[in-house]
Amino acid sequence: MYIRGLFVFCLAAAVVLANLQQDPYATLGLKKGASIRDIKKAYKSQAREWHPDKNDSPEAGEKFMAISKAYEVLSDPIKKDRYDKYGAFDDTPQGHNDFHGFGGYNSFFGGFGQTDRQNSFFAKHKISMRLYSHSILEKSNQQPFILFAYSGYCHLCYQIEPVWQSVVEDLEPLGYGVGTINAMTDGNLLEKLRVTHLPSLMVLVEGRVIHYSGNMVHMNAKNVRVWARDVIPRSVLITIDAHETLKRFIDLWKTTNKVSVLILGAAAEPRLRYILTAMKYSQTARFAYIHLGGSNPEVQDMREALAIKCTQCENVLIFNDAPERGPIARLSISNANQLTKDMLTQILDQNRFMTLPRLSSNIYLDELCPVSSRNPRRLCAILVVMDGSDEKYVESYRRFVTARKGKFDDGKMNLVYLYANRQTDWIKPFLERRSGNPDNSARDVLVMWRYEHVKARFTWLNGAWKEDGSEATLDAALTDVLRNSIKLDEMANVGNLNDEYYPSWWNRMSKTVVRLFETLWFHSTKEEALPVLSVVGTLLFIFFAYYALNYLTRPETRERRRFSPTSSEEWHPEDPNVTDKDALHTGGPKDSAARNKKIMSVMEPIIHELRAESYYGMVRLLKPGCRSMILLVDEEHKKPLLEQFAKYLYPLRNNKTFSFGYLMVDKNLPWFRKLLEHTLPGGDGNPAPSDEQKGASMYERLKSINPRQTIGTVLVLCGWKLYFSIYHPMHTAPNKKHFLGFEDDGEEASDYSDEELDNNEAVNRRKSFTNVNLQNVLNGFGNWMDRLLEGSIRRYYIPEWPDNLK
Repeated sequence: MYIRGLFVFCLAAAVVLANLQQDPYATLGLKKGASIRDIKKAYKSQAREWHPDKNDSPEAGEKFMAISKAYEVLSDPIKKDRYDKYGAFDDTPQGHNDFHGFGGYNSFFGGFGQTDRQNSFFAKHKISMRLYSHSILEKSNQQPFILFAYSGYCHLCYQIEPVWQSVVEDLEPLGYGVGTINAMTDGNLLEKLRVTHLPSLMVLVEGRVIHYSGNMVHMNAKNVRVWARDVIPRSVLITIDAHETLKRFIDLWKTTNKVSVLILGAAAEPRLRYILTAMKYSQTARFAYIHLGGSNPEVQDMREALAIKCTQCENVLIFNDAPERGPIARLSISNANQLTKDMLTQILDQNRFMTLPRLSSNIYLDELCPVSSRNPRRLCAILVVMDGSDEKYVESYRRFVTARKGKFDDGKMNLVYLYANRQTDWIKPFLERRSGNPDNSARDVLVMWRYEHVKARFTWLNGAWKEDGSEATLDAALTDVLRNSIKLDEMANVGNLNDEYYPSWWNRMSKTVVRLFETLWFHSTKEEALPVLSVVGTLLFIFFAYYALNYLTRPETRERRRFSPTSSEEWHPEDPNVTDKDALHTGGPKDSAARNKKIMSVMEPIIHELRAESYYGMVRLLKPGCRSMILLVDEEHKKPLLEQFAKYLYPLRNNKTFSFGYLMVDKNLPWFRKLLEHTLPGGDGNPAPSDEQKGASMYERLKSINPRQTIGTVLVLCGWKLYFSIYHPMHTAPNKKHFLGFEDDGEEASDYSDEELDNNEAVNRRKSFTNVNLQNVLNGFGNWMDRLLEGSIRRYYIPEWPDNLK
């Protein structure tokens, strides 16, 4: 009986432990390894939903306790790290955190040393592992932190305390974050930061830890200030020294969705306060610096364009989505020291968004559509459009917002727009509750109030915005919403916006490589770096010298024979069905016919007719880097020309970047004519100006193009980049009279004159055209195809592809 009771008790204890050790990530509805920010967001959402005071469900209390327990575990960096590594955690009290043996000193001397000395300056900025993980690490993307590691037993630490105090008093007012770490109480944090000795100085920027590699004994405040400035990435504040670069910088507002902040100063290098400010507002603004005292003549042009008269003053100019109207805010201070961080912060907070910003990330969503209480509510009027096709609605909406800027400046309603095709997951819950049929001539406006972080009340103003003439209607509707005449009756969950400007994998990889080299550079001293650079430079010199000498001393090789399978004895070496020996010992008309038949059987299924049904697949919807080779034929000569065409295409049969086809001239000559018209001067197919001395214009000549002369022409079409290349025996250079080698009648050479060509060239061109017929029209295609693959063939760019195929 006793054993049975003990067994039941152990089983109950195991169940209790199992409940306590349930997956905290699953409890909060998160994936394992979620960030602190996601954990906080999930906890707030779940706690509001399952709080016993708001939820009458019987299991609400138990669920709420589980949510609180899960957050307690995941909000503790040590427990979270242990659970991520081992899948479990324990609640045993943690003893003091020893760091590299310092705990031994504490127990040996029985508390001889103090954790912090009295009135120590270090204690004023002390941070812990929890503060570092929950706040400082995330903030380091907008604000760098300079950290100092010390210990109560470190005599040198307190010797350089005055230097540290001077550094803090200089950097903290400018916006630099400051923190100190005591090895006796936060040794686990120092282990995370890879600190191996005391004292130690480091900077945390963009989540990276950069250690100070100088001599701590001879450390002075000036060297630390310079080092703290140099470790900040300069990409947050670019330098402009050309007028053209300035124009490009200001005009990038549309693609970046950010205001442009221009700082002009007398110093050659931007001041640290400017770099820190640029880093702080990098999510919503772009920053550039111009040195006014430079000798570059471009600086004078920029000064005149920006109306800067004082070259020794510090100037701040802010441009929004109307740069042609000049800066929306301007600040000019004669003394650089008087331009404080508070002044920069004030002017940027007032103008940190454009007149009509776009919801392109969660940062914009939280700032422009914030969570607010019922009184006062902060509403958000969102114009929902499609990227690429609705720019006219966005521009007219921007004019509407600009005209009524004063009316909506009280903070009760922000007017923004959103690309629905870029934010499909976010907009989907709202679209599911939209009623009525869409109006193709107008766009809807979504008015939203976020009363919780993940929940909102909203209403749709269906068809409220048209390109013209709907200003008064929308103005009245928004006014009714503010007055509560139009109720926000619908409810929806608010998800996370996709970051439209999240860098691609290539940019992330490049940035990581650059940051790696920067970290290595700052971690190494000059004495350590120079030998490494010397070795790398020597290896590179040996490598290039070897290849240069090898290139200069190699024997002459035979010129590469271009592939032109017009002879019956030639066979492409990639054919798996014929060995080299068989290919060398075959010949005669019978073998040639068999090979031609075999080639045609392979190529015929992949050579398609270009017509209206296949137009999009072969031209308009080609992937980047892909091209289509199209042969122009008629019904009479289709078979022999396609057999010749297939011979040349056979080596490219497995090339995934080429598609092959043919175009029937009998019914699609207008499409070919329209394609050529796009290449005429003017670029849009309009007739060129008449030339009284030369006769009819090229445009008029294309109207009477002879279809028979186009047979055998090969077009290589690049649908993605809107260009084509052309092969024809009489295809002339663009500076000749006959633009693409096609005449307007059957007398092929009658229009060539010695005014354009010298006598020999004119005679050769007449002879070559006289000898061209349907049997040898593709004889030069092999050489032309080699030049095409080398990239030396002329490309003709057009504004659009003709759409008149039959």
